[in-house]
Amino acid sequence: MWDKNPMAQNSSTGALAITAIAFDLGNVLIRVDHGRFCRRLGEAAGDSLQEVYDTVFGSGLEQEYDTGRLSSEEFHQEVCRLFDIDLPFNRFSEWWQGIFDPMEGMAELVAELADRYPLFLVSNTNALHFDYIHRRFPLLRHVRRFILSYRVGSRKPEAAIYQRLIREIHRPPGQCLFVDDLAPYVEAARSHGLEAWQFISPDDFIGRLGRYGLYDAEE
Repeated sequence: MWDKNPMAQNSSTGALAITAIAFDLGNVLIRVDHGRFCRRLGEAAGDSLQEVYDTVFGSGLEQEYDTGRLSSEEFHQEVCRLFDIDLPFNRFSEWWQGIFDPMEGMAELVAELADRYPLFLVSNTNALHFDYIHRRFPLLRHVRRFILSYRVGSRKPEAAIYQRLIREIHRPPGQCLFVDDLAPYVEAARSHGLEAWQFISPDDFIGRLGRYGLYDAEE
């Protein structure tokens, strides 16, 4: 079924047979700017952007939401309690979701790669974010399986989320290319036997695919 996929040679590891690709979501397939949410909430609460970031993203609160331990409503209530503000859920959701933009060139690349490889998504995310992204970014229609932290109950770089990916791909982990913008998550993926690359930019990623014979931009 996968015999149309190429065999690439990697000088450091020998033969590399990639038959599937697993992408991170934020700052790989789409751009993410947490600062937008932090600025809006900070203006409403009279706090600085950094204070909001540290409280929401640096305290473990977001991690609780991302792993499904808090519902969207509970997360909203806890944020309002911490900042002592009365913010309607609809407005909160609008601010929380309004941090995403397209990543230039990735929608077209994903569509082309989907003709050659089954694609998977492995993301530290939450219900409000993913529901919004799934509606607004059509490139996700090319993804075969979604491995999402709030559904799995585990976030990268924890072992459970990588093991879920390995179960879903139905092939040896070394045949799956894992792509993430964060180096610790890339290293964790390698520790589970996945072929893993750090995403720098669309152009860099396309270039690496080409060098290993995994994609030809001229085709």
